[in-house]
Amino acid sequence: MKQDRLSQSVRHFIHRLILGKGCGDTQNNFTGRGLIVVVAISLFVIGASEGYAGDQPQELPKPFHKTTPPLFQEWNFDQPSSNGLPEGFTQAIGGASGEGGWSVKEDASAPSRPRLVEQRLHCGEGWCYQLLVVEGVEAEYVDLSVRMKLNLGTPSGQAGLAYGIQDHNNFYAAVVEPKTNEVVAYVVKDGQPTELARESLIPQPSDWHFLRIQRNTIVSKEFTEIFFDHHLMLGVYDQSFKKGKLGLVAIGDGGFSFDNLRAMELMSNRPLSRPSAY
Repeated sequence: MKQDRLSQSVRHFIHRLILGKGCGDTQNNFTGRGLIVVVAISLFVIGASEGYAGDQPQELPKPFHKTTPPLFQEWNFDQPSSNGLPEGFTQAIGGASGEGGWSVKEDASAPSRPRLVEQRLHCGEGWCYQLLVVEGVEAEYVDLSVRMKLNLGTPSGQAGLAYGIQDHNNFYAAVVEPKTNEVVAYVVKDGQPTELARESLIPQPSDWHFLRIQRNTIVSKEFTEIFFDHHLMLGVYDQSFKKGKLGLVAIGDGGFSFDNLRAMELMSNRPLSRPSAY
């Protein structure tokens, strides 16, 4: 405030001096050269005072943060489909040729009636799998879950969630293997699976089960946690793929039903505090 008042006084004095309205004999005592000196000094004082004001510490602007996740979506497969596949999904096939595929069916036992998506696959000889991929959705750190119906202990195939999908030959899979009552994690590269981990499970006495993965990061360490019927089963660490598409996967011979596929992009890896002032 003091500097502002000084600047205003100097400007006012120069204005009166130029117009010949100085006090007393002031205007007669200044020569042309003296006037220039006074103006120069005045401008320096004004500029300095304004510069000092601009050098004062300023509060950093608040960063913009989203209040909702970039991705939060659920697919109930209740829309009728003309080509068999649920609306908004595409099918991808890998490995040896197999018979069967994905189809929308009506089922009174579906968690979200009246429809669900069913997969019946027969591979014959060799490794084969089929993906059901969500169109137009990609995520890196994601909470992905689905309701599954399977006859534990009888089918020889595997089915579950696919994430980090780059294409039909490169993705992650977290699947249930009913024949052995195990949860298995794979990374598939160039169409060939590599097992990351597996763990035995004790299923709840229910037709429908709950499979979920959470892919996250702590500092620079990537990890994925896999849950079955709300129990943490596996923790895997692999950085082969980053951001990718999401969906379902079926491997080998078996019959499975799915409902309530849900995806939410995690926000925990994003900074929530304001940056430091230094």
